[in-house]
Formats: sequence, C-alpha cells, structure tokens
Amino acid sequence: MNQPSASKPLDNPVTRDAMASFSKATDPRLAEVMGLLVKHLHAFVDESKLSKAEWLKGLEFLTAAAQITDHERNEFSLFSDIMGISSMVDVVSQPPGGTPSSVLGPFHNHDSLIQANGSDLTKGQAGERVWLHGQVLDVHQNPIPNAQIDFWQNADNGLYPAQDSAQDPQNLRCKINCDALGRFNLLTIRPHPYTVPTDGPVGALLAASNRGIWRPAHFHIIVSAPGYVGLVTELFPSGSDYLHNDTVFGVRPGLIVDIKDCNNQDVAQRFGLTVPFKEVAFDFSLVQQTSASSIKF
Repeated sequence: MNQPSASKPLDNPVTRDAMASFSKATDPRLAEVMGLLVKHLHAFVDESKLSKAEWLKGLEFLTAAAQITDHERNEFSLFSDIMGISSMVDVVSQPPGGTPSSVLGPFHNHDSLIQANGSDLTKGQAGERVWLHGQVLDVHQNPIPNAQIDFWQNADNGLYPAQDSAQDPQNLRCKINCDALGRFNLLTIRPHPYTVPTDGPVGALLAASNRGIWRPAHFHIIVSAPGYVGLVTELFPSGSDYLHNDTVFGVRPGLIVDIKDCNNQDVAQRFGLTVPFKEVAFDFSLVQQTSASSIKF
C-alpha cells in the first residue's frame, strides 16, 4: 500500500491556486465550500496516490450515474446515500429539538399530486392496509397550520414505480395539505424491505465492495410549512429486517414506529376496513426557520 506523502496538499501550488480561484466568488458561502472541497479532494488524491487509471474510472462512474438518472430515479442521490454523506449532512445540519431527519433516497418525485387529507392511496392493490396519521407541531408542541406532507413508499412487491412499469407513476405517493391544526391522515399499505437499485454504477460499486444492498421497510415523508425548516425523513416499522444494517445508514432510533391494531369504527367505515386494522400514529416536530447560509450561483 502506498504511504501518504510527507508534504501536505496545501504546500502544493496546484492546490493553493485552485483554492484561491474560488475565493473571488460573489457568494461568500460558495467560496468557503468550494475552497474546502478542493482542499480535501486534493488531500484525498495525495494520500491515496490516485493513479490516472483510477481517476478515469471515477469519471466513468460519474458519467454512468448521469446517464441512468432521470426524473424518477437519482443515481447521484443513491451514491450520496451509500457513502454515508446524506446521513452525515443530517448529523451536522439537524436543528436541535425537531424530528430526526433521514435520507431522501433515489425515488422522490417532485411531480407527486396533491390529494385530499384522508385519501385512500391503496386503490385495490395488494398489501396490508395501514392507516397513517398524526400532526405537525412546533418544538413547543403547538400545531402548525398549513403544513404539507409529501409521502411515498414501495408497493407490496417491494418496488417503486420507477422500478416497475406495471405501477402507475403516482402509486402510493401524494402530497397532502394538513388541516388548521396540522393534522393529516391517509390509508396506505405496509412497506417492505427492498434492495437499492443494483443495475447502475452504484450497484456495481456495492458488489465490488462486498457490501449489503438491503434497506429496512420504511415510509418516506417530507414535511414543510412556511417559516419552518423543512424535514426530509423516514418512518421505520419496528421489527423490520435490516434495521441494524441499512445499506444507506438512514435508520434513527426516534424514527422507529410500531404498527399497531386499531379499532376506530369511523375510520374503518370510511375506508371499508374490518376492525381491528393496522395504524401508525406519529407527530412531526418542525424547528422555526432562522437565517441560514445557502449557496447561490
């Protein structure tokens, strides 16, 4: 194995010049982030003694990721997830007091349709029905009016619409506007563990690294409200396989939920269910927005 160079990357004029080239950015945060990125990428090249062949392989990987990415699947997001970068961003940017965040994943669709609060997303498909409901609150447990829930999950076969042409692109996904007290509810199905996509460059990297490809069952949710920090998170049913070896490092203890029996006759009648049916009750806590830095270019 090659030993790290005795010289520090910052002693290299290429590193100094590359860092300095971003110092003229009109946005100070852009200058800071790009300077640090250059610094640490150059340090990685120096320490690993990266060869030209390895550098070209990396460029081929990024090109392949771009080629397989579309509006339904983001290979770059998946790469960030399996490298632990998505979760590391959560660690350093999570505001105190709110619901823990988790990874976005590669299958979020910005085109999800707004559906009525209390919608039935199941539409006759296979899967155990689960009534998901809760409230969006601030850190002082006050209801937040006008919050929105962006929800998506996999089908009973473990696949998302982007992986399964038999599914409607809007299957088991929606945006719901909460009521004046921040309350929301919808009928969905029990999610299942699944493998991350392995047909692209990220899958090839996982295979070459002898890494697992499984994720535990989960619901994806984005919670947003005017004046509050948006929350990207997941809910993980307790007892699911892979809770302790999620390949994208997304599980947080505060996001593990119980799927319980429910005997609410009104809900059963509304959705045509037989009691007892299954429910997940979870309240989300958002942190008030303050001035925050963001990159502009």
